[in-house]
Amino acid sequence: MKKKYVMWILSACMVSTMFIPILSSAETVDSVKADSLTTQSATTGSAITQVETTQPAIKLEKVNLSLDDAYKKLEGSKTMELIKLQKQTDQSVAKGYSETASSFSKMEKSDAIIAGYDSSNKLVAQERRDFANLMLESNNQARVNAMKQEAFQKYFTLKNTETQVGIAKESLQLKKDFLETTKRKYQVGTVSKSDVDNAERAVKDAQTQLEATQNGLQQLSLNFNSYLGYDISQEVVLTDQIQEIELPKTSLTDAIASALKNRLEMKEAAYNAKISQLNLNSYKAYPSSSSKYISAKTLLLNAEIANQNKPTDIELDVRKKYDSMMDAYNSVQTGKSTLKSAEDTLNTTTRKYNLGMVTISDVQQAQLALNNAKLNQANALLSFKLAVETYNLSMGVGTVAANL
Repeated sequence: MKKKYVMWILSACMVSTMFIPILSSAETVDSVKADSLTTQSATTGSAITQVETTQPAIKLEKVNLSLDDAYKKLEGSKTMELIKLQKQTDQSVAKGYSETASSFSKMEKSDAIIAGYDSSNKLVAQERRDFANLMLESNNQARVNAMKQEAFQKYFTLKNTETQVGIAKESLQLKKDFLETTKRKYQVGTVSKSDVDNAERAVKDAQTQLEATQNGLQQLSLNFNSYLGYDISQEVVLTDQIQEIELPKTSLTDAIASALKNRLEMKEAAYNAKISQLNLNSYKAYPSSSSKYISAKTLLLNAEIANQNKPTDIELDVRKKYDSMMDAYNSVQTGKSTLKSAEDTLNTTTRKYNLGMVTISDVQQAQLALNNAKLNQANALLSFKLAVETYNLSMGVGTVAANL
């Protein structure tokens, strides 16, 4: 019985040994078949295995851009194209007024009696013609000023946001370091659990702030690229820095005088009053109680009031821009003092730490205070730079074209 059992075991082992190479061979064949099918599907595009190939994205070269470069870029933009079309429109309006004035002059010289002719109409047409021709270049300059002012604001707002992202990253890292220090203190029992919780919340707040600032930067970058006509994914490096600049040398008194002389709003108000007077003259034959006469008289009074008030409006506008500039300037000076104080505090705290007089958390708190001072100063410098630009523009033709 034992001999038969042993023989049966040996037979089973031999069968098993013979079966294993067969399985191995089968697996090899299946593998080869699978590889063959995969190769075939890659060649023929069959449904067995889909092999997709994608073209690598074209990497755009980085662009270094100064503010002057941005202005030059705008020369070929849709915005400039629109400005040129607006100038052509002004020229067409001026030409139309010239033709109308010429027609009235011919009527006046004609021996024939023309029903409904009024010499005041000729004067109105001549006044409109003269004003339109006078405003052609000034209107164009005002529109270019508005375009450059917008580019100026977009450029330096984007640059400032880049600075904010850098400061936000530094603040996040400082708060993470402070959290780790607080945790170690908690383990040895020198701070409470609430201190750890506060430090963790500070890290989360800093992370949220960084993400919000980064999202804002991304949106500003996309808009800036689109505004200048770049591909929205183009990497643009702004080379001009936001630094403290000198106050304009033009005094407030001189700026007001220049604005009263050059601003298009002043010229338009005087023009409207003159046109309204000429229009009223054409209704002098009407009874003073008639609706047409009253309507013309009302328009004249409104135009005269506007013309009378316009110098005050212009002066207040220039004064407001001057005050905003000086407020921004004072903020920069205060920020410089605060920044210097924060730097001194950090240096002092660091020396004390090296001497064992304060803890690392004191140093980290001083570093956070310095970062906050940097952030506030960056915003103050941006506000001052924009305010100076606005003040300078307020004493010229301005940024608003006159209605012809």
